[in-house]
Amino acid sequence: MIKRDMKQFVRVQTSERLKKLESELKNTFDLPEDPDAIHDLRVAIRRLNQTVRVFMAWLDARRVTKLRARLKNLMERCGAVRNCDIAMAVLKAAEWQDDSVFRSLEKERTHTCKRLRKTLQKWHHHHRAQRWREKLAVADGENGLSGETAEIARGILPGMTEELFQAGAEAAQAGSTHHQMHRFRLMAKRVRYTLEAFDPVYGTATAEIMESLKGLQEKLGNINDCAATLVMVARDRGASAAVSRLVRERELEFRTYWKRHFGPQVKGQWKAILGEPGPQRPRPRRKISQQKELDGNLHSAAR
Repeated sequence: MIKRDMKQFVRVQTSERLKKLESELKNTFDLPEDPDAIHDLRVAIRRLNQTVRVFMAWLDARRVTKLRARLKNLMERCGAVRNCDIAMAVLKAAEWQDDSVFRSLEKERTHTCKRLRKTLQKWHHHHRAQRWREKLAVADGENGLSGETAEIARGILPGMTEELFQAGAEAAQAGSTHHQMHRFRLMAKRVRYTLEAFDPVYGTATAEIMESLKGLQEKLGNINDCAATLVMVARDRGASAAVSRLVRERELEFRTYWKRHFGPQVKGQWKAILGEPGPQRPRPRRKISQQKELDGNLHSAAR
């Protein structure tokens, strides 16, 4: 691992993610109808959100809380539009061809897109992303938080890995619900984005871990897309039946992927790469269904 001062590291990582958010906000403001632009903005929000969450101790907690509240509102606006795009894509994948359903979704998308545009205008005209870059400066002084970045990473990621594998074993069981899978999907995202935040520390050592996490997110995201679509087309029995058939196929794909890429031996390999956990505050283990949801809900289909 490369030796880095943690405070400087937090400055750089937070600044980079705020710059990315600023860029994606501008892109979406210019192209509010573009599904890819909305998706990319949501990804930028999630990455920033997890970064400030992990590095909360080095930042102004009050300002981070305020930023996350604003990000949540922006995410909800994006998600409402994205859900319509996802639902139409899922229905096509399920080979459902009733035009009336698609017309209803397109109408809903037009409505939600108008609301998103208003929110984007506020962010754009008030230069909110740029202002947050100035507000989220890392505090000076020691406060007991100095040290090498590698040491901090070793105190965070192995524990997250242990929780990921335990939660994944629950979600991959035959009787697991879409809600459980959704919770696990959010956990997998948090692990991936935290690992990305420490990417300069590990370098290429975690390349295979990242690829496995990306594949896992894709499988879980496909299931969540179907779950969100089922909510949106609940009144149409035919469409619901078609999507239900598709989601069963995707659940099988997820369970197969989990068994192939996330066995006990793999967990040991991951923890060996990420390092043994250092001193940290113990976090109680909770089942997926009991965890407080911070990063989305079952109706947010975008990955």
